[in-house]
Order: sequence, then structure tokens, then C-alpha cells
Amino acid sequence: MASTLLELSKLISSSVATVDARCRTLSLKYPDLANPANPQGNEALAHDREIAAATSVALAAAAQLMASMQDPSRALIETSRGFALSSAMGAVNESATAEIIREAGPKGCHINDIAKKNGMDPLKIGRHQSTNSSRLLRLLATQHIFREVSPDVFAHNRISILLDTGKSSQEIFAKPEDKYHGAKGIGALVGLNTDETYKAAAYIQDVVVNPERAAAEGRGLLAMNRAYNTEGSFFSLYDRPENLARFKRFGMAMNADRMLDPHSIVLKGFKWGALPAGALVVDVGGGVGSTSLEIARANPHLRFVVQDLPSVTLEGKEYWAREYPDALTGGIVSLQAHSFLTPQPVKDASVFLVRAVLHNWSDANASKILKNLRDAAQPTTQLVVLERIASLVCEEDASYAHITGAVLLAPPAPLLANLGVMFPYLMDIQARHHSTLLLWDGIERTFPHHWKLFKEAGWEIAHVYRNPGVMDQIIAKPV
Repeated sequence: MASTLLELSKLISSSVATVDARCRTLSLKYPDLANPANPQGNEALAHDREIAAATSVALAAAAQLMASMQDPSRALIETSRGFALSSAMGAVNESATAEIIREAGPKGCHINDIAKKNGMDPLKIGRHQSTNSSRLLRLLATQHIFREVSPDVFAHNRISILLDTGKSSQEIFAKPEDKYHGAKGIGALVGLNTDETYKAAAYIQDVVVNPERAAAEGRGLLAMNRAYNTEGSFFSLYDRPENLARFKRFGMAMNADRMLDPHSIVLKGFKWGALPAGALVVDVGGGVGSTSLEIARANPHLRFVVQDLPSVTLEGKEYWAREYPDALTGGIVSLQAHSFLTPQPVKDASVFLVRAVLHNWSDANASKILKNLRDAAQPTTQLVVLERIASLVCEEDASYAHITGAVLLAPPAPLLANLGVMFPYLMDIQARHHSTLLLWDGIERTFPHHWKLFKEAGWEIAHVYRNPGVMDQIIAKPV
């Protein structure tokens, strides 16, 4: 019998061969890590189902091989020092370094020239200050974020280019609070993660190990409360005048977060085309309606109501007037101011669509949202929920196997049952549940957790569509 190491290496080899063969079938080349401007269409390969499946196995096997072969003490120490990576990325992101390097061209930019533009100490940007220590860009380049093309000269790669807003560095320095307005890339989301979230993360131990002490002191129970010396909610931070730039960045960060999943993912699963002409889809907490827009373009026979708070609804009208004006004038879509924590006013919906809402709320509030929809549902109304389903690290609970898609097929041995995918768990820590963690009262849920939540709110899950690496779809019917 082959050793675990050989089994893992074979999984890597076979998965890479599958990806290569699929690329040749599609007449596309897999994106080059060193190239920040890969040919159009190549990045879309990540959403090809065959490539996504093979990639997930390759990544899981590679990570497990590294963990198996790495010295255990080094693994623990390097993980405990992960804060240095977040610190470096945050400083680089907020100093317009990505824009300065892009402006220098493909040959890269010397750290002295970066410092001339953003005023940072070149010693702290890139050079060794003492033996065995490294600084910002070199640390990131070691993680394959940026490239050191010659001594102290750094250039972009496929990963680092996503920090670039596309704006000029001078424009950013002139009005830093508007850095992310209309920007490219996902720098706003990185900024949120390496600033508010990162600072709050330093206090996780306090609120997890000693929550009673925090309560006794009359302070809020979130790590954020300790980091910012406040008793209010996370969003109360943005009421402070000094946090105007953070407030603006947060809005852009949420837009960037939606970019991580293609809007078209909503079309892969639930059969929108099977709904009868004139069927009404209510997009609950739908923002400006970008998800409904995707469905409407592919299914013009449907009608839509997009619900959100009044200020968002006003933005939504401008959005649809720009993106699909005929939908507004032709009565295909209407935008309605409504809070999903209050009773649902629409009583004749064919489908309630809820995308990336429930994970932002505690079980109590998520249950209230679902119950409000159940109270307004007809016997034939369907519920379509888009959320990431957090998988267990051990074998899935087979008692849910009668629900199509609820239980994932076991990956090839010896891989972890969840393929080592960390994203849902990182999101779960960034959110907070049972007064223990970081920013707000939300949770990333496993399927059994979803099942219990839906059942108690009067919905029965009928089908699950899994989308590796992006949002899953949960289809439910009224009990």
C-alpha cells in the first residue's frame, strides 16, 4: 500500500493533468501566476466545473502534503505569526504601493522610488533591517503576492494586481477617503480585513476566554468593542467623524465581496426558466438588485420586486435605469423599501430569493427573517437561499442523504472531508455568534444547522445545489 505522501502526490499530479487537459479542450491557457494581465477569458477557467473540482482536490492535497512534511513546531510558530502577513498587506494596501508599482510598468519599481511617492521608509518597505527579518513587500513576495524581480525591485503578479484600484497614486493621495469609489480590484475588502477586522481579532482571547469579565465591566461582548473601546454595534464605529474613510471603504468592500462570486451563479441550480410567465420573484434584502438583474436578463418572462432599505432602494432605481431601463419602464421590476426583520408585505410571490443575508444574522434574527417569509408564503411559494454551506472536517451526517445535494460526496482518501477549504470558517470568525467573536452577530452554518433553522421557521429544505468555491443554493418549500 502506497504511503500517505505518495497518495497525496498522485492526487496532485492527476488533478493538474485534468486541469491541463480541460484547458486544451477549451483552447485556453491556465493563468500564469507571474502575469498580472492574463489574456481575457483565462481567469474564467476558475468557474469551469471540471476545472474547479480538480483544482479543489489539487489544493487540498498540496496543503495536506505540506502539513504532513512540515516540522510540527514550525507549523505552529508560523501560524502564530500570521499576524505579520496581515499587517504587511494592510500597510501596502493603504499606502498606494500597488498603484505606484503598476505605474512603474512591468519591470517593477525600486523601493526607494516607492518611498519617494508615498513617504514610507524604504527600509520598512522592502529591505532587511536585521538578520533573518524581512519587511512588507519581501514577506508578501515570499507568499507569492508581488514579485521581487531584482534586489529591492518589486512588480505585480496575478494576485497582487487585485490590490490595484486602477486609479493614479496622486489621485489617491489627494483624496484618500475616496480611494475605493469606483475602483477596480478587491482592495477595499482587503482594507476592511486588515484594519477593523484585524484590530478586533487581537481581542478574540479576551471575549472567548473571559466573556463574564467583559459583562461585569459593562462593556460590549464583541472583540470589536474592546479594540475600539465602545459598547455599540460594529456599525456604530462609522458614526464617528474620524471614521469617514472607513465608512466609505466598508460600502466598497461589500461590493468587492459580491465580486468574489459571479452573479451568474444564481442561474446554476434553481430552474428559473420553468416558472410560468408573470411569476413574481421577491429579492429580499437584494441591495440594488444585481442578482435579480442577472435572472431577469436570462428570464424576461418573470417579474421582480427588489426589497432593501430606503437609501439602497434609491440607488437601486439608478442602477436599473442604467443597466436595464426597459425593466423599470416595462414593469418587469419594482424596488420596494422594506426591512426583512418586519412582516413581509408581498403575499403572492412565486419565489422568495435571499442571497447572502442569513449569515449576517444570529439564529434568532435569521429565524425571524425566515418566519416572516413563511407567513407571507402561498402553498406553492418556493424559497431560494444563496449561502455558503460550511462543511464538516469529518465525514458528513448521512441522515440528510435523502435530500439531493445535502451531503457532499467524500473526497478521495486521504484528504480532509471538507478539502481543507477555510473560507467559511474565516468568515465565521470575522462574524460572531453567541457573543464570542469579532464584528457582528452572524454565523456561517453547516447543513444540519441550516436544516434546523429552516425547519423551525416553517420551511422544509427540498434540494441543495452545490457550487464549489462559491455560494451554494438551498431550495425550500413551506411546511
